[in-house]
Amino acid sequence: MKLKNKKIKFRKLRISDYDEFSSLFYSCYRKKISFDFYKWRYFSNNFSFCYGAFESSNLIANVGMVSMKLNTKIKSRVYSRHSSMVLKKYRGQGIFSELLKRVKNILRKVPLIVMWPNKKNFSNFGIKKEYVLIKKYYLCKLSSNNPSSKKNINHPIQKITELETFFEQGNYFFFKDYSYFKKRYLLYKPNEYFINEYKLKNLRSFFILKKNIDKTGFSFVIIDHFGSTKVISSHFNSLSKNLKYDNLIYLSKNKQNNFDYITFKIGILRKDVLTKLKSNFLTKEIFLGDTDIFISI
Repeated sequence: MKLKNKKIKFRKLRISDYDEFSSLFYSCYRKKISFDFYKWRYFSNNFSFCYGAFESSNLIANVGMVSMKLNTKIKSRVYSRHSSMVLKKYRGQGIFSELLKRVKNILRKVPLIVMWPNKKNFSNFGIKKEYVLIKKYYLCKLSSNNPSSKKNINHPIQKITELETFFEQGNYFFFKDYSYFKKRYLLYKPNEYFINEYKLKNLRSFFILKKNIDKTGFSFVIIDHFGSTKVISSHFNSLSKNLKYDNLIYLSKNKQNNFDYITFKIGILRKDVLTKLKSNFLTKEIFLGDTDIFISI
């Protein structure tokens, strides 16, 4: 569809555009978004950004691109799409398609874009179907009244600064080292998170959990993991079977105990990457911390 409104200007957002961003976000999602989140999410490094469509000085459409790295030998930089939105009266005019076209051109040297489609947004950046890979994960919930295991120890999230030697790369889609975890969990609302440690012989595993309150009640959410991947299953079993928490929410590949799902979708921009990713995409793991779900905004 051709762009109908030729008065639209496209550009990267600045920190000073927060009021416009916040207004558009509320109009689309009926949620308030804080300046601290806006700054942390899109302006805390030299790579992440928001790209918007403006009519006069009014932001009418936006897409946010968060910089990540692939968990491969060369640690290729990729981008994860967030905060996709168009003001209702401007939908169906080709504005968002033009916006994505321009962002795709900015990222033309990037191997792929990660997309988190929701019920309102299935856009593929104009990427051909054969270059789009899709995988479904399930949001699951467990309940238990059993006492906590002695093998599990809780720490404040600040303990991360003492655990640098325990960061190793498992079979994860994204590369997440000590520096990543510090920026992700210590720079924005750190008091919402804590670490659950599990010890088995000389191996140590660490889940990052978050306290969550919603209309269903009080829960704890497994957000991320670091440490030994050899005992991650034992750690999860210990945590789930010996809960001192009412509910535990986690991400899984199977439907057991599920109450919702998320779609993990990647659009490949370079042909040389397609064959390599197709062979291992289904085996790679993600965590809820890789998404916007359960982030306080």
